[in-house]
Amino acid sequence: MKKKTNSEMIIDTLRDGNALRSPDITAKVSEAAGKEIKIQDVASFLAKLSNSEKCDLGYFISKKKTDRGYEYSLVKEASGLTPEQTYDLTRKTGKDRFTLEEAVKKFPALKKHVKAAPAKMMRTRKLAGGAGKTVSLAHKSADVSDAAFKDIVASFLQEISFQGGLNVNVNLTIQFKGLG
Repeated sequence: MKKKTNSEMIIDTLRDGNALRSPDITAKVSEAAGKEIKIQDVASFLAKLSNSEKCDLGYFISKKKTDRGYEYSLVKEASGLTPEQTYDLTRKTGKDRFTLEEAVKKFPALKKHVKAAPAKMMRTRKLAGGAGKTVSLAHKSADVSDAAFKDIVASFLQEISFQGGLNVNVNLTIQFKGLG
């Protein structure tokens, strides 16, 4: 059995379903690790973990301000996720990684927590074979190859499916040059 990382132990602590503050999480992680873990390391990871702009799991982390600081917990709808699925939602890359789209498809109750995700997902997409280039879908004059364009369209169609459908209004303007 592989040894868990501090990050995985923090996630395991949140998976218990209890609302906990950083010192409580630090104590539990230190106990699980069998060594002292610094509270600033836990706080730093919690800041990243609860931010949906940096980490997809952030959509499912509840962060509530109390008079004694922030309390963190995993939303109850995410309790069906396996530990591995939960860890995968913290990763941006990886072969056979469990994605945000798969999580919402498998556990539809999670969708209500993913309010800002569609705009984030549509803002940029990594292109397959594009050597790490990111193409903005809002940019009108991006030069892209046929394969890259197909990947963008496929991503767009996947997003439409994820959202539950699409209503389309089309405005078409045609200009003829050289006549008259």
